[in-house]
Amino acid sequence: MKTSVYYGPRDVRLEESEVPGIADEELLVKVHACGVCGTDVKTVMRGHPLIKPPTVLGHEIAGEIVKMGKNVAEHRMGERVVVAPYVPDGTCYYCLRGRYTLCTRLYEEAPTPGGFAEFVKVPPNIVKKGTLEIPNAISYEEAALTEPLACCLHGIEECHVNVGDSVAIVGDGPIGLMHLQLAKAKGATKIILSGQLNERLRLAEELGASVTVNETEEEPVKKVMEETDNRGADAVIVAVGSVGAAEEGLKLVRKGGIVNFFGGFPGQSELKLDPNLIHYSEVTVTGTFGFSHITFAKGLQLITTRNVNLNRLITHRFKLNQVLTAIEVLADRKGLKAVVTL
Repeated sequence: MKTSVYYGPRDVRLEESEVPGIADEELLVKVHACGVCGTDVKTVMRGHPLIKPPTVLGHEIAGEIVKMGKNVAEHRMGERVVVAPYVPDGTCYYCLRGRYTLCTRLYEEAPTPGGFAEFVKVPPNIVKKGTLEIPNAISYEEAALTEPLACCLHGIEECHVNVGDSVAIVGDGPIGLMHLQLAKAKGATKIILSGQLNERLRLAEELGASVTVNETEEEPVKKVMEETDNRGADAVIVAVGSVGAAEEGLKLVRKGGIVNFFGGFPGQSELKLDPNLIHYSEVTVTGTFGFSHITFAKGLQLITTRNVNLNRLITHRFKLNQVLTAIEVLADRKGLKAVVTL
């Protein structure tokens, strides 16, 4: 089979590999679509301390079951499936308290070799809890975006967004635009999204943003205050991994509101924070990471019921021999979401 192998910064090679063999509790899935994640972009462009080359990247996987272990009873041959990159073990300290994204064994099992390949082997726990049938109403490409949507859903749920709330979103990338749609689905009546690219901001308005702010031309804090009777937003989601964006987010929230640092920050980042903001204004500052098997299933349901429109976010499609090109396009912010199709 063909695989796209990451060897180091800007070094991705198309190679021939053996099709993985499977055990009795495993599945072999033919990949039809794999989304390109921001982590893929950062890894290929700069390297990643936790990802050691050579390896096959890609974890937003949708495909078709072509081989089944004899003990697999949950699925059937030919089934169209979306495959999670991990699932919690369900037994550790954090899982027993419902904090599945903090599971101490979260990465012990993963589809191999990775989604930028013609086939992946799905390990037992992911077969049981992280492999879901794709309804006929949605495409492989849409289904492949279940994972990032599930991450955003976890973030929105931790912000406790309710009907009638105001939500400020910092970031106009695919993650910010997913948060926008989820906030709208939760019943938020005023959603203010800030970013830097006018074409993305226009799309945000089409997807339901009440107000958009190009932060290169206008002050987001001033605009949010104008739109919220000078209170600030009920919930603020910082969907950009920069300290500057985080500092801005803290200025957008009302007393008693919630700020969620959703984007991951570069190592050794430091944030200046006035503790009186938390003490006197009773602001909750939190962060969310990843998804659980529960939000993964909810995410697929939201796509299926058309409560979110992920097709609008897919701007580029590439083949397996074009993974590096896909990475470079996204690194240059020339598109929103890219999908590798096989």
